[in-house]
Amino acid sequence: MKECGMCNGWLEEKKPCPRCDGTMYDKGRVTDFLDEYSPYLDAKYTDLVDGDKDSSNTDECVHMFVCNKCGFQDIQAK
Repeated sequence: MKECGMCNGWLEEKKPCPRCDGTMYDKGRVTDFLDEYSPYLDAKYTDLVDGDKDSSNTDECVHMFVCNKCGFQDIQAK
């Protein structure tokens, strides 16, 4: 996997919420929300269960975005 700017803190991404006029912010890799130990596991294993069947073979990192106004959650590969 290539370096992810959002995971490493040198890139911040936000996007408009599709349900309201709020802003969706990156909350981290979707696999970090599986349990209390998942943020510490090797990405080559957690990529197998991140919801993107190709992320373990490509340079994609799947992130969770949450709206600051309505709480809508969405995942997006980066």
